[in-house]
Amino acid sequence: MLIEENAMRIRQVLMAAFGCAALFTPALAEDTVSIDGHWISASPEAQGGIYATREFHIEGDRWSVAFLAFADEAASQPLFRIDVSGAYVIGGPSAAVDGAHEGIFPALQRDLTALSAGGVAMFAGMGCTLEEGVVKHLLDEACGFLPPLMQAMGEYDLVAVREDRLYFGDRSGDLTKARPTALTPFPLVRQ
Repeated sequence: MLIEENAMRIRQVLMAAFGCAALFTPALAEDTVSIDGHWISASPEAQGGIYATREFHIEGDRWSVAFLAFADEAASQPLFRIDVSGAYVIGGPSAAVDGAHEGIFPALQRDLTALSAGGVAMFAGMGCTLEEGVVKHLLDEACGFLPPLMQAMGEYDLVAVREDRLYFGDRSGDLTKARPTALTPFPLVRQ
């Protein structure tokens, strides 16, 4: 119930900040294809010392992602899981990346779960206490590199579908402050 109340509070803040409910309608440009569907990482993605998989569910005006981090390339040693969901809107073509469109992805929920002792230790090294298998809701409190919703509610992003693969923007910058100028090299495939 608390998550639903907080999601409603965040939605109201977003609507007031942007002045309309259109933020919650994916206003796709006429020359883009739909990104609706179930998308997963084509293979584990090297992410600065760890490997990760992403699983997106995109339907109507809603999106969610499960980001699973692993200690090994075979994705057999889980570390942690991040679950984020919210609304989205896709705008016009990107001026920086041919064939990509600009998007915004406000988050209404951000949760973190350590999946092993290694995941607990990783976040402990960043000053955050987790318990293995226990979900930590990141509403007002940060945990390691993850900001709380009240500090960083969403991201400015890029979206492109190429050869039936979905690409988002490069993750190396702070997408809460600026849109990326390149796509990530890691595609998602439709399931």
